[in-house]
Amino acid sequence: MKTILHSIIRLWLRLTSSFFFDKVQVSGIENIPFDCPVIFASNHPNAFLDSLVMTTCIKRELYYTARGDFFKSKIANTLLRYINILPVYRKEEGKELMHKNTGTFSACIEIFKKNGAVTIFTEGFSENKYELRPLRKGTARLAFEAWNNPEIGAKLKVVPVAIHYSSWLKIHPVVYVEFLKNIEKDDFDNIDENGLLNKKFNDLLREALAAKCIMIDQGGNIVSQNKITGFILKNYLNGTVNAKILQNKYVANVTSEFRSRYKELSDFLINGNINYDMKFGNAAMNIINLIGWFIVFGAALIYNFIPYYLCRIFVRKTTKSNDFHDSLLYCMLLMIYPLYLFALFSVFTHYANFQAGILAAFLAAFSAFYYEAAKRYILSFFKKKQLIKVKAMFKGLFETNNG
Repeated sequence: MKTILHSIIRLWLRLTSSFFFDKVQVSGIENIPFDCPVIFASNHPNAFLDSLVMTTCIKRELYYTARGDFFKSKIANTLLRYINILPVYRKEEGKELMHKNTGTFSACIEIFKKNGAVTIFTEGFSENKYELRPLRKGTARLAFEAWNNPEIGAKLKVVPVAIHYSSWLKIHPVVYVEFLKNIEKDDFDNIDENGLLNKKFNDLLREALAAKCIMIDQGGNIVSQNKITGFILKNYLNGTVNAKILQNKYVANVTSEFRSRYKELSDFLINGNINYDMKFGNAAMNIINLIGWFIVFGAALIYNFIPYYLCRIFVRKTTKSNDFHDSLLYCMLLMIYPLYLFALFSVFTHYANFQAGILAAFLAAFSAFYYEAAKRYILSFFKKKQLIKVKAMFKGLFETNNG
């Protein structure tokens, strides 16, 4: 029964993720092992949403670790464990609780013996930031405990995972998930001391993740950096690559010309409320497309106003826009939206007919699915002149030397 339930949950998440995310771009699939025990060691920018994203990307059953204070009540403890989430206790939650991690490590070892996979967010806590934070030691300790187990040994692979979001606190972000080259037992020959092993492991893991994670200069203008980084991630192919290139230039000792152009571009994006970019065809098709997307956009607002804004208001008050905002919004829509579609179908069927009920539910789901595409086209259409300038400004930034 549990296996069937997990399969249904994974399928449901994959089907519904397209309604919440603009798109999820996955790369490095060839680095995912499917026939051996695995630790997926990921950065952690967006709370529970990171786990949901991982579930949609990996076609195998996953176990997760989560902070221990979520397991305080018996009901929560039972429910979380049933859906493959295990507690990890940190010093911040009380040193007297950390001995309980032994039980979690033992459970992970048993999972590995069955060629299972465990996802660990190796920074230890979530924060809505692009840059990589210091890594905890738990991933290293679990990996070495598994490698030293005769039933597991060198079979265990550690897969670094870099996750980026184009934005937080908004529906329809673009998400990038990249699976990196595996870390294996053979990478740690001739090291006997546990402390040195942990250090080398974290050094290798950090090096792998830092090569992909976008860095933000904490001494610079954070708002400007987040705006430009988010714009690139939202709109351009190879978004993480291009955003990292530009941010590396910003973080380095760049020329005053580069900093000036960077600030000018970010101000232009912010003041003009420019969030989208796209290419257009000929004038006649542009008008036809605009009319079509206006219809979709209007239908989305009419049919989906109630569930979306009720969830939005509740989540804002509950989380106060903290790191759990996106996770709670996703989960609420995941549960409420199907019920809303059923209610919509029932009302139209009752007051009109069955066909009207089917049509209303279809239009609601269809317009919700294409809402972001419609919004992108409409806003980009009316800001075509500004977007021409934006492209020229980006080109100038990438071409400007650091000096």
